[in-house]
Amino acid sequence: MESSSWLIETGFLQALTMIIIFGNKVRYKTIATGQFYCPQCKTRRDYELREARNWFAMYFIPVFPLNRLGEVVTCLTCGTNFQQDVLSAPIPSNTPLDRFAREAQVDMDGGTPIEMARQKLINTGLSRDLVDQVIAQAAGPDRKHCPTDHLTYRSTVQRCAQCGALLERVP
Repeated sequence: MESSSWLIETGFLQALTMIIIFGNKVRYKTIATGQFYCPQCKTRRDYELREARNWFAMYFIPVFPLNRLGEVVTCLTCGTNFQQDVLSAPIPSNTPLDRFAREAQVDMDGGTPIEMARQKLINTGLSRDLVDQVIAQAAGPDRKHCPTDHLTYRSTVQRCAQCGALLERVP
């Protein structure tokens, strides 16, 4: 009897081709819920405090827990995960002036020149002195400017929104 035919007849070869799929999978368990100030949404949102654990998985099915990875706070609106210390962060004041400053900062971080953000605030009816205070608060002390268009940007912006030129630090 030939050895390869013996392997086939006995089913031994079939046993050698069996595949076992295993690995690990992270699973979350909700341990608390509530409301917090979400830094991503920039407003008060519902959250879940979730515990993350590694599980041994066989054929993609979690079988038993391996180790605890820690806890994360998940915003239920945007889905962003944060460290647990975000729950103890103070909630920013919500006066109209603070809302204007936060909105201006988001605009400027998105690449809007300071001059355009300033004009947008003036168009809302705020006095120029108040607009200057809001812009100073939102833009911060470090700024960049475009050598071509002579527009000023927050230091977080890299390129001019008008011409695409690299920005230079304001001395």
